[in-house]
Parts: sequence; C-alpha cells; structure tokens
Amino acid sequence: MFKIAFIYPGYENLGIECLSANLKKNGFEVKLFLDPIIFSESGFLNYKPLASVFSYQSRLLRAIIDYQPDLVCFSVITDNYHWACDWAEKIKNKLSVPIVFGGIHATSVPEKVITQPFVDYVCVGEGDIALVNLSRALKDKQDTTSISNIWAKGANGISRNEIADPIEDLDNLPFPDKDLFYCAYPIFKDGYLISTSRGCPFFCAYCCNNVYHSLYKNKGKFVRRRSTANVLAELELAKNKYKPKFIHFVDEVFNYDKNWVTDFLSKYKESIRLPFSCFVFPDLVDPGICKLLKQAGCFKVQMGVQVIDDRKRKEVLFRSSTKNEITQAIKYLKDSGIFVTCDNILGFPDESEEELVALCYFYHQNKPDHCENFWLRYYPKAAITDWALENNYIDKERAAAIESGDVNSGLVRKPEHPDKKTYSHQFILFLNIYRYLPAGLRLAILKHKWYRLLPKVSVVFLLLAFRPIHHPKYDFNTIRTIRRYLYFCSRNIFPFLSK
Repeated sequence: MFKIAFIYPGYENLGIECLSANLKKNGFEVKLFLDPIIFSESGFLNYKPLASVFSYQSRLLRAIIDYQPDLVCFSVITDNYHWACDWAEKIKNKLSVPIVFGGIHATSVPEKVITQPFVDYVCVGEGDIALVNLSRALKDKQDTTSISNIWAKGANGISRNEIADPIEDLDNLPFPDKDLFYCAYPIFKDGYLISTSRGCPFFCAYCCNNVYHSLYKNKGKFVRRRSTANVLAELELAKNKYKPKFIHFVDEVFNYDKNWVTDFLSKYKESIRLPFSCFVFPDLVDPGICKLLKQAGCFKVQMGVQVIDDRKRKEVLFRSSTKNEITQAIKYLKDSGIFVTCDNILGFPDESEEELVALCYFYHQNKPDHCENFWLRYYPKAAITDWALENNYIDKERAAAIESGDVNSGLVRKPEHPDKKTYSHQFILFLNIYRYLPAGLRLAILKHKWYRLLPKVSVVFLLLAFRPIHHPKYDFNTIRTIRRYLYFCSRNIFPFLSK
C-alpha cells in the first residue's frame, strides 16, 4: 500500500480532508500528523519557554519515521511557511521520501518554494486530481515531471507544468475525509466544518481569492457550488456519524447566490435542524435572507467592514460595500436575532487617527455584537501588496521577504507599519473591549481622546477571557482553541493519557 502523510499545525483543514478523500477513493493510504503548536502559534500564543515544555516535535517526528510514508504533504499558507520548512527539513534528514508543498503560499510563489532543497514537488492551484496523479506516478515509478498543476524537480531541472481547469462539477468529488481529523483527535468533533462551494465571486485585494482569480483567468468556471442535494447528503451523514452540536459553513460568501440559498435553507430547516454560522457579504444581505437564515437555525454571521472610508474600501481593497449597505446589513441581521461579527483591518500606512475614531463612532451607532480586528498583512502576489509597492509603502526587499514567508501574522504581532502614529495599538484594544463598555463611557473616551491612554498590550488574553463568556454558545474558533490546549497540555503533563 502506497502511504501518504499529511503534516499540519493545530487546526482542522477542510482542504486536506478533501484531498485525503480523493486519495483514499483511488486506493491510497492516508494518515494525518497534527503538530498542536502549543504556545508556538505564529501571531497568537507564542511563548518560547512554554512552547519548549509542551513541544510535540520529537514524538511526532518519531511517529512519522515509524509510519515510513511514501509521500509527505504540506498544505502551506504564508503564515505557517517557516513552520512547514522546518518540519520538511527535519523529515528529509531522517527519511529519503519525496515531499510536496501545496496551498496558497506554494501556489502564489512556486518559483521560490521549489528551490528549497527539501521540497521535491509543488502543487499549484487545486490538488484533488494533481495529487492523485503524482501519487500514482510515484507508486508506479513513472515520470512525475509532466503532471498538470505540479512543478517537479527532475534530471533536467525544474518542470513547470500548466494549470488544469478547475473541477467544475463538485458533486463528483467524494465527501471530505472527516475521519482523518475526527478519529485521531476528538477535539474536532464538537462542530462540523463544511463548504458548499469553491471560489469566490469577489477578489478583495488582501485575500487569497485575489491570487486565485488571476491564476484561473480564462481557465474555466472559477466560482462553483455543490447541489443542494449533495450538501444535505453530507450533512445527513455527519449528523448520524459524528453527532455535531452545530455546523460552520466556511464558504467565503455563503449568500452570493440567493436562489441557491433560498432552496437550501428551506430544506436544511426540515432535514438537518442544527444551529449554524456562516460568512456573508453585506451588499447581498436583505430582510428576506435574514429571515430565512434565522428560521433555518443561523445563530451567527461574520462579514467584512475592514475600513470606514468608502473610497479606500472600494479602490484599495476592491470591496464594493458602502457604509449605508453595511449599516442596513447589521440592522437586518440584528432585527432577525442573529449575532453579528464585523471584521476590521488596522495598520494601513495611510491610516489616520480620525479614520479610526470614525470607525468607532460607526460601531457606536450601528452596534454589531462583536468585532474581529486584524493588522494589515501583505501576502505574496496579492493586489494589496502591489498597491503598497507602487505607493512606496514597502520596498522590493520587503516584498521579497514576504514571498519567503516573513509576514506579520495573527492578532498580536506588531503592525506592518509600526512607525505610523495613529494609536493603532490602542484602537485594536479599544475595539476588542468596545461592546462591554457603557455607551456614555465609549463616547467620552472618543470625545476626550482617552483611548490614547490605553496600554500597548496584547489583546489575546482579553479575547480568551471574554469570548467564552460573551460569545454565542457555539464559538467555533474559541471552543476549538481551548479544547486543543487542554487536550495536548494534559497529555504532556500526564503522558499515560496519550496511550
């Protein structure tokens, strides 16, 4: 049996589950090795003394060696690229096994990733078919240098193969291999992660879909959706097999096709009847959709606001939403009794203090239930990175470093432009505690600029303290983070629990 190992840090990965399902369908054995990254998360809880105490690297490396895989796979985002390189190098030093990197970082800069001495192949774009073809060629000891979507090192140098059209009929793919994560690590069984689509109708300047839109230009249909029957069949199977407490739809824009959503929600309400959360685009929210969402069991939606200025949102971030549309979306959703989370990006090089004050006043008037606040991040080949280069906010040396995985990721790292005097650190903290403050105190803080007195402290401990108390019962990320830390820390302190 040809054995394939996936190595991934900390979280459930739906893409890996899809790849594993198709590999197993084609007769390959697949095993997951999860690095829990306890106290070593990029941009989150990163504390080296505790990370060394709770490290799983040595025992995980032994397990990988014992498994003796025929192919090792890494799904790589820019934030975990250094982590993946470190692991790949360790494995290459112990095993003579081919290693393939895929994911958005490998897709964005394959010409850089393939030069790593421990990387033999790079998968560019969708890997469902490409990874099966690569595994089959390796198993049969056939040529691996002419497979679509695969860059390969060979005797004649690097083969850069063409990108195949994206898979159009998603119903032909097997359901994601949830056992890969759920059977190995019970921490993932509480909620069910699912996507009903691939691709995104929008191409926001900071998003991976900005890169994918360029990659798949003139390459067939990029935005695709599974049939209602196919999605419901997966969810029926999930209910019976895993008994999840709730569902989390990870589609970039769950509400982009009103006809599909209307049909799906009416049937979901009758057959699935589990609480769920999803991501929506504010331009496409109306009272009818909100009513359908609530009746079907939606308890939370998340949507992007990002910046308060309409011009910047449209011209720099490529988002068409206006303040008026966002205002209406928040109102319609809250009137329907749905918990509303709004995303914001702080730390722009042209950001002003007045701009951040205006954002806070906007939330004072419109009152979402929660804000998720992020530092501006530049990713390889994304339009926002090109914008920063063109406007001399970053130089070519910084752009090259970003392509090598040097990004300011997560919640707690310094902003990309730390010298900008806009009190961004204080506003990140202020927005995270905003909804817990009385309205009068909020206004006084803004009017008298008392936010300037707030400390430049990490918000992560505030998030961990407040979210389990004040968020909805089914807070996907918080629940899983806490469960992961408890699960792996307890097994480190009490090793007999791992047996």
